[in-house]
Amino acid sequence: MSRVFIVGWDGATFDLVEPWIAEGKLPNIAEVYRNGAHGELASTLPPMTFPAWSSFMTGKNPAKHGIYDFTRQTPGTYDLEFVNGGNRRAPSFWKLLSDADKRVISISLPCTFPPEPVNGVMLSGFDAAGLGGSSSKLDARGMYPRSMYDELDRELGGHPIGSFPIQEINQGRAEAAVQKIIDVIGRKAATAKYLMQNYEWDCAMILFGESDGSAHHFWKYCDPRSPQYTAEPASMRDSILRVYQELDRQLGELKELLPYDTTLMMMSDHGFGGVSNAVVYPNCWLREQGQLGFRGGLARWMSRRLDALKLRAVAVLPNSIQKFLSRFARAQLGGIEAKVRYGIIDWSQTKAFFEENPYYPALRINLKGRQPQGTVEPGAEYEALRTELITKLEAWRHPQTGESMVEKAFRREEVYSGACLDEAPDIVVKWATHQNYTYAFRVSSKSKSLAWIEELDPHRQENSAFFTGKSGSHRDNGIFLAEGPQVIAEKTVDGARIIDVAPTILHLLGVPTPADMDGRALIEIFEGAAATPMAVGEAAGVVAASEEDDASYTDDDKVVINERLRALGYID
Repeated sequence: MSRVFIVGWDGATFDLVEPWIAEGKLPNIAEVYRNGAHGELASTLPPMTFPAWSSFMTGKNPAKHGIYDFTRQTPGTYDLEFVNGGNRRAPSFWKLLSDADKRVISISLPCTFPPEPVNGVMLSGFDAAGLGGSSSKLDARGMYPRSMYDELDRELGGHPIGSFPIQEINQGRAEAAVQKIIDVIGRKAATAKYLMQNYEWDCAMILFGESDGSAHHFWKYCDPRSPQYTAEPASMRDSILRVYQELDRQLGELKELLPYDTTLMMMSDHGFGGVSNAVVYPNCWLREQGQLGFRGGLARWMSRRLDALKLRAVAVLPNSIQKFLSRFARAQLGGIEAKVRYGIIDWSQTKAFFEENPYYPALRINLKGRQPQGTVEPGAEYEALRTELITKLEAWRHPQTGESMVEKAFRREEVYSGACLDEAPDIVVKWATHQNYTYAFRVSSKSKSLAWIEELDPHRQENSAFFTGKSGSHRDNGIFLAEGPQVIAEKTVDGARIIDVAPTILHLLGVPTPADMDGRALIEIFEGAAATPMAVGEAAGVVAASEEDDASYTDDDKVVINERLRALGYID
């Protein structure tokens, strides 16, 4: 039996961590790296924040928990709804631990709003109602129990939501943004320290999303190999390092508070790398393939105006107004987002369309009976179109370089399985990653000529509310590290997946892993009793089952069970 403490650095990558460890710049994670187990952690496909953290919490693929993206299509329409934790349709390990009478603390994990009732404390992540500037506090609606609000406000001045300081970025004040990020990291860590010292816990976690936002916006200052690299301003060259160093400093202080029996886990939901100077408009490509039609000039103008209005609102509206909109106008905001993305599409002339998002567009068929203006018949026509599109996607090449745009395209059932499969995109695209970059994606209405690829101006400035480009984007593999009394020192972990973390936590805490979890416990990193496939709770479950239905076990079964329980020290 032990406690488990998890530290998440959203988007952290060994591409940064390992060189900085070697240079002595991250001493605390270096200690975990050298004294425990470590290895890459495969994310979901695609490696996006909401589905990845939801798979971490549930141990299941997106077709079992139902979270595929930050938005979902409203059934029977082309409108969009913003997703939050209330859309998750599988229990989190926080719930499983609570049901087993374990005490838990969860801090700032994405897709945990509204917070679920747990045996302990849950503070929602950045998707909580009331998003705004990085100084905004999480309100009581994002806390369980709600009484935590008054306590944290009294003791710490509140808990920060931790949304990225985009206003400073848009105003061209990147250095001010770095300082705000570092401040929020310290304030989040203060919450963890307070709760760890004032509440009993068996499993606790703090997630820092600041490593993700910093990499999105500051990668171009720090990676000379990146296509968007710029040496100016010189003060920003170590901006990502400074964020990681603050994370590392807080890690050291948190470690000092851990009881001796604690297993520390560190992880990220995906990795990071550079972004090309070119942007891709995937629905413009579909138009060239004869699979999608666009409407006339007024629709395009309206879509662009709505997009500009949205970006300006994010940049300049006071936090109080943003909070009001996020609480009471979610449906209207989803409708605006749908018009921005799809306002120029002529559905009567469209067989397939990409879900236009800036990271990993996936492809949907405009299916009769599912979409309100569907044009493709279910059955043979649907399957033939999927086959045709997959062939074209995998043959898609950059017009100048000849590089592949798509590494692989999958039918959804090749990637996902579960009760929510019907909500998945019809074709899941694994976009190509080249040596130093991936492509960025934009909505079709922003294409100047409706061409599917355009070069960005390398001298553009991030000083406008209309600027939406990012110089860093996600990669498939995050980080995983573990250190503790039962962890094998200097152990390399191979083949770990984000869905494996929840079963590993349950295993350590002696709580049976549900049979429908897709992940497995990473027992190879543990010594002794912790490495046995039958953990404490599983053994107890066997004993209880044998008492309730002794006839279900043969004499040979009982011998094997008794030998395993004796080896674990539960019987003499």
